[in-house]
Amino acid sequence: MKKIIVLLILLLASLVIILPLSAAGQGNGNRFVDNMNLTLPEPDTYNLTDIEVLDLLFIREEEQMAHDLYRVWYDMYSIPVFENIADAEETHASEVQFLLDRYQVPSDMIGNLSSGYSNPDIRTLSEELAEQGKLSLTDALKAGVSIEETDIADLDKAIANTSKPDIILVYTNLRSGSENHLSAFTRQLT
Repeated sequence: MKKIIVLLILLLASLVIILPLSAAGQGNGNRFVDNMNLTLPEPDTYNLTDIEVLDLLFIREEEQMAHDLYRVWYDMYSIPVFENIADAEETHASEVQFLLDRYQVPSDMIGNLSSGYSNPDIRTLSEELAEQGKLSLTDALKAGVSIEETDIADLDKAIANTSKPDIILVYTNLRSGSENHLSAFTRQLT
């Protein structure tokens, strides 16, 4: 009898762990963000304005740029802040990619550090910050501050340009992450 009770407890414990994990990736509404399950509301319409499309593409590529530069600086200076934030930026890029996919916005033009960025503003910013980051660890940390400050400002603009609750929720989450990244870089500089 005790063996049956133990087996039932193990079975129930397994279900408690497995069912939420298996359901989390199904459908368009649930996404994992920074190890939290973020439930996105379904949009009323899948039509986006031109500015919403441009903002999504821009933010996606900007997140990619941040990821790429932080990886380069981690390889150069081997301090965990660059690796940790690069991992977070990868998650952020995938969240914006989820929105691009949800709204069926082609994203094949999203560049990266090795192939080059499509957006000329991001390409120029990347080149300038990459050079700055090569100078010293302090300069790389200051470049990280610049990336996060720019990201926050761009997210504020993108939030103001949409009324779609799912997009606002993702952008707000990204903005919160950028504030945390900014604080982490600032702490490293003090």
